[in-house]
Amino acid sequence: MIGLGTVGGGVAKLLRDEADLYAQRTGRRIELRRVLVRNAAKARASGLVEPDKVTDDPGAVVAGDDIDMVIEVAGGIDPVRAFVARALENGKHVVTANKSLLAAHGPALFATARQHNVSIAFEASCGGGIPCVTALTCGLMANRMDGLYGILNGTCNYILTEMTAGGKTYEQALKEAQDAGFAEADPTLDVSGADAAQKLAILASLAFGVKIEGDDVHAVGVDGLDLKDIAFGDELGFDVKLLAIAERWPGEKWVNVGVQPCFIKKDELLAQVKGPFNALSVHGHAVGHTLYYGQGAGQMPTASAVVSDLLGVVSGWAPAAFSNLNLTPDLTEPAPLLDRADTESAYYLRMETLDEPGVMAKVTSILGGKGISLSTVLQHESKAGEVVSLVVTTHMTRLGDVEEAAKEIAALGPIQGEPVIIRVIEMPA
Repeated sequence: MIGLGTVGGGVAKLLRDEADLYAQRTGRRIELRRVLVRNAAKARASGLVEPDKVTDDPGAVVAGDDIDMVIEVAGGIDPVRAFVARALENGKHVVTANKSLLAAHGPALFATARQHNVSIAFEASCGGGIPCVTALTCGLMANRMDGLYGILNGTCNYILTEMTAGGKTYEQALKEAQDAGFAEADPTLDVSGADAAQKLAILASLAFGVKIEGDDVHAVGVDGLDLKDIAFGDELGFDVKLLAIAERWPGEKWVNVGVQPCFIKKDELLAQVKGPFNALSVHGHAVGHTLYYGQGAGQMPTASAVVSDLLGVVSGWAPAAFSNLNLTPDLTEPAPLLDRADTESAYYLRMETLDEPGVMAKVTSILGGKGISLSTVLQHESKAGEVVSLVVTTHMTRLGDVEEAAKEIAALGPIQGEPVIIRVIEMPA
């Protein structure tokens, strides 16, 4: 095993405590031979594994003749990428929880595994303990996938739950997330949407049979979300979630991928996902909606996925699926990605305006000129000359048209600042 941090410690505990169960299920005893770490003295003192199994020599793990499989739970890209590649080249199966590595270099590593007749298993890379990779590659294979709608970052979901349910500011909610251990000291990867974008790239590649990299996914985080918009969304019957979305309309080749805060109707199942939990809604043409829910991070949920992958490799079904199914992005073409401006959806717009006669008429004229039809209009009572929030939601329309209209609206004299645009999700029927 490479790494003995939070997840690695959980893996070691499961392999030690459940050794008889795993032997009964697979017919083979599984032994953790060696653990590669940066600080061998610290790892030996941790008590997580026997001291003589700890090493700081990569060759002892990735090239050892007595090693059949390598588990990678160290995270990051370098030097881990070289360790994983070397293990594959030496004929070792690899189990990894590393979303960053797969989103950036997955196709090359999958190809290396194929060249050396071994496999890569990666359930734990997306959604912690939720078996969403297995669902896409096994349980839903009969379906043409039309859409993925995921809450794939527990930190952001915790922050948004505190903002919506408790009325806390982003800064307050983030501080609580850090104090509770749900957010890192530097939360940038999470709150920027980049973490969810890496996971979406992996999942969408599998779902649509195309090659999508992390950089292909446009990401907007939760750090710019205003409590005012959350309150207006609540009035309109919406909750707000950071959604990782991948869509392909029936009969079309292009794929639309993105991560952004979205409004979703309160009665939708995804809206019920609270706190640090994750969920993935998958829409297949035959099955309709299926939902996968659970703990998307943490020591034991992630370790559960890692060890389940290990057992899949030991039992033989995971390598057979890897070698016989054309699912991984080393075997597929780059995705034809939809221009973000062509995303068709309903949208929420909030404009701050001086309460003057004729403002609404000018706004609706601009929107109508772009072919944008309004669904609702919301404005609280105010006194003439005050700055007031004017909120509208649209029917299905093109994002590029909404953004162009917003620029024209911002140029109106009474309008203060730039309008806020938030996508409103209409889940497929």
